Amino acid sequence: MNERGIRIPGWAERVAESLGEGPHVVVTGISPSGNIHNLREVLVAEAVANALKARGAEVRFIFHADTIDPLRKIAPGIPESFKEYIGHSLSRVPDPEGCHDSYAEHFLVPFEEALAEMEMDIEVLRSHELYEGGVYTGVIREAIEHTDELRNILQEVSGRQMPEHWSPFLPRAASGKLTGSRVLEHVPEENKVVYVDEDGWEDAADYSKGEGKLGWRVELAARWKALNVTFEPFGKDHTSRGGSTETADRMSSEVFDYPVPGRYEYEWISIKGQGAMSSSKGIVLLPKELLRIMPPDALRKMMLGRDPSRAIELDLAGGFPRFMDEYRAEAGEPYVPFTHLVTVAQTVGEDADAAARMLRRGGYEEAARDRERLARDLYYARNWAEEWAPESMRFRLTDKEESFYNGAQLDDEQREYLREVSGRLEPGMDGEAVQEVLYSTAIERGLKPKRAFAAVYRVLIGKSSGPKAGPFIAGLPRDQVVERFSV
Repeated sequence: MNERGIRIPGWAERVAESLGEGPHVVVTGISPSGNIHNLREVLVAEAVANALKARGAEVRFIFHADTIDPLRKIAPGIPESFKEYIGHSLSRVPDPEGCHDSYAEHFLVPFEEALAEMEMDIEVLRSHELYEGGVYTGVIREAIEHTDELRNILQEVSGRQMPEHWSPFLPRAASGKLTGSRVLEHVPEENKVVYVDEDGWEDAADYSKGEGKLGWRVELAARWKALNVTFEPFGKDHTSRGGSTETADRMSSEVFDYPVPGRYEYEWISIKGQGAMSSSKGIVLLPKELLRIMPPDALRKMMLGRDPSRAIELDLAGGFPRFMDEYRAEAGEPYVPFTHLVTVAQTVGEDADAAARMLRRGGYEEAARDRERLARDLYYARNWAEEWAPESMRFRLTDKEESFYNGAQLDDEQREYLREVSGRLEPGMDGEAVQEVLYSTAIERGLKPKRAFAAVYRVLIGKSSGPKAGPFIAGLPRDQVVERFSV
């Protein structure tokens, strides 16, 4: 555990040990070209940063948002009219919904808010501001002066022949596009390049003022040097043969004379029944959505798994209650089984006092004491029930009129069974005792348990099945149950 109570996994401690004393700059970066879902990369970086801090190292932890990147394709849900902005910096494309300053901010701000909700100790840097502020001026000049060496590395690693006039720098044309121009000349004493745009117009771009950017593969290596990066995690697509890390490693050591930072390769996350998460395919789980159904540390546990180098499949429907129970058990705190919390949440809504009474009647006295935590847990359970729970776990308590109507649809055997059960329920019975009454009464009357319990659920929740009947009924006011059973 670190000083904030966040568990530091063993793999992160081993990575931290391999990085040496420091000081360290841990960086992770994502392009806000669509909904940002890749929380796993950020959490891998955070775990290593925490492990380094625990070893006493000085650590700067950075999220590098690639806001200057050109818009390459339209994200799902974005109007087709935005194709006119293809090639323009994300920071200069308007917000499709008009709620933020730019296209980049539209997707970045919700992610930034989620990091804040997780109380993550991280700096969020926007790349267009770094370029405009001159942070990359030195490495851009260095890259342009070593254009031939960088071109050769790209060709050798990728196996592709680069254009004769290829340049590591992409000037921004008067049209706003970062693509389609050709650099003609470098004027280092003025931090400028002379270029001709795709329409044949010649102009100059000042790279110390952010009037352009480095190409992605070159920028990766240049960024390491500009920000003094010592560690960065990568997904397996970047670390495959011929990928961006292979070119960046060579560029860093052979051109920028900067040591290759430490690395950790993480695997993909899939959603059960949907496939691997992908912004372009619209298969995403946004951090803010996940924080509606679980606390931050549970989200850390789910996203990292036992080892982030292994792929995981998230089951947020049927498997989620088990995950939450395991999370609570590992924390060593008294807890209510998540399925029971879901039952309580759907029964009482947002009324924490009513929930506390229901939990006490069900035998969860300790969990009922902390109202603030109870209200928070009910919030998670209620949201999960609404958004992810299987239909079999969704219900609402019927009102008196609806209950009597449903009771009238039962046969005589079922109604007589309910009346007898109501007479045998005693004040203070716990869930197991109520379950025994329900079952034994059915057996004694020669009524099949399936039909007996169907009658119970029909008058209470209007369905033929539901949560385990004993604990559910034990948590309800006895007078309310007796009233419903007197059909």
